[in-house]
Amino acid sequence: MMTKEEKRITELAGQQNPFRVPEGYFEGFNERLMTRLPRTEKARTIPLRSRLWRYAAAVAVILGVGSALYWNHDTRSAMAYYEESTLEQYYNEALDYAMVDNMEIAAYLTEAE
Repeated sequence: MMTKEEKRITELAGQQNPFRVPEGYFEGFNERLMTRLPRTEKARTIPLRSRLWRYAAAVAVILGVGSALYWNHDTRSAMAYYEESTLEQYYNEALDYAMVDNMEIAAYLTEAE
């Protein structure tokens, strides 16, 4: 079933196909196209030696960075270090707030034994 728009278009244009290609258009199309394209220079070749140096340099950089990371890694994770320093800071601030000095802490610990 045709919609209103399709019926209207059919009334105005009829059943003919308005899109037509002129006779002989595709004969010699390749030649006409190639004459309109800009001329390019011949492709230049890159010697194999320069490519090998690039690959060797990339491998050397990867090995250098990898070995530096491997030999200089820390056994503790960054999160464990952060948690430890935060906990220590919390205890120090709590002791400062309670106004407890080292002598009182030592006396308290010796009384507990």
